[in-house]
Amino acid sequence: MMLPAGLLSPLALWLALPVAVGLLLVAGRNAGWQALRQHRGAQHFFFGAVVVLAILWSLQAGIRPGLHFHLYGLTAATLLMGWRLALLAGALVQLLLVLSGKLWWAAAPYQFVLAVAVPVLCSYAFWWQVWQRLPHNPFIYILVAGFLNAGLAQMAADIAQSLALWAQGIYSLAALWHDFLRYLPLMMFPEGVVNGMFITGMVVFHSRWLSTFDDESYFR
Repeated sequence: MMLPAGLLSPLALWLALPVAVGLLLVAGRNAGWQALRQHRGAQHFFFGAVVVLAILWSLQAGIRPGLHFHLYGLTAATLLMGWRLALLAGALVQLLLVLSGKLWWAAAPYQFVLAVAVPVLCSYAFWWQVWQRLPHNPFIYILVAGFLNAGLAQMAADIAQSLALWAQGIYSLAALWHDFLRYLPLMMFPEGVVNGMFITGMVVFHSRWLSTFDDESYFR
């Protein structure tokens, strides 16, 4: 969601700041900087993901301020780069949105926590459960860790942001349900399709670049 100036409470903005900084520090400590520096292909994927995500996030639709639908694309980024680099890529997307005037600068940490960290960490946790509990099959990876995972991550992010707006007294639960939450299934499907198609292409043509995909395990 893109958040206009003055919509959020000052307390929410201040609480989000240390959480966002802490997540970025943890992500930055072991983000695979050496591999990113040494492999030009990894750099292309990382910065290409930032540009694509910024475009996806700029294309949004909504009824009320702060209640907007857009494709996240963060499940694909997480499966591609891992959760640490995905968080850092999401932070750069936030910076681009601030510089382009599409996001209020003071809301960037708040937006990062709810619209970046929540879907990224949910995507990684779901993939980990798939890896641990389900057979290592490329179709399971694509359909469950890709398609289904993306839809659920989008749902988690939008619900988290809705609950945060309700907790601040900005919207009632009835208004959130009527104007936003009841339409979630309509957005979960395209989110799953977009992320799943990307993951399908990567598995077929460039599986070695997927940090969460092991050729020896999935194709044995």
